[in-house]
Amino acid sequence: MNIFTKILAFAAPALIAVSCTSVGDRPGWEYAPDMYYAKGYEPYSQPVEPYEYNPYGMSMRIPAEGSISLGHLDEVYAFENSGDGYEAAGNELIMPAVVNIDPEHAKDRFIIYCAPCHGETGKNDGPIFKKVSTLKPAWSGYSDDYIKNLPDGKIYHTLMYGKNNMGSHSSVLTPAERWAVIKYVRVLSNGGTAATAPTEDAMSETEDMKGDAE
Repeated sequence: MNIFTKILAFAAPALIAVSCTSVGDRPGWEYAPDMYYAKGYEPYSQPVEPYEYNPYGMSMRIPAEGSISLGHLDEVYAFENSGDGYEAAGNELIMPAVVNIDPEHAKDRFIIYCAPCHGETGKNDGPIFKKVSTLKPAWSGYSDDYIKNLPDGKIYHTLMYGKNNMGSHSSVLTPAERWAVIKYVRVLSNGGTAATAPTEDAMSETEDMKGDAE
């Protein structure tokens, strides 16, 4: 075996190993790629070869405009995220007569998602506002006339989209829970405490109410 053959014998395995190695943007060589990339359609993955007739080459079609996912009818909301939508919600969106949410559950939702800023009794003395006072709103707490006179629809709209420093809570509160939290805020606004959660019949959402499909 001459020197060239020896060099080739040792270099070939090293060259193959390097070629098969994935480095940076270089994927390297794949053995049996069908084991990595399914031939069948994978709805939530980008195919190796883009599908010609789907947007962006995706393996799934974009839902039709205005369509609603199965089981998410209660998430339909008629008011847009704008100043006009906020005002319209205040004028047109009415709290249902009853809400099918246990009062203790409403209290728990408030403690988890609202109390960190607004405090357990609604005095804007939660740990976040204590630590970063610049985040506090201009009103002093739920006993402030601003909150007492604020329409339920505007509070619901704020929970839906967020407002100023407050973010949207639509992903963590169902429509029924939003109304239950608003009822709990009203109790605190009228001098109640965190221990005196609403005791009314917890509500059944009205299907014909604009802005809440339940």
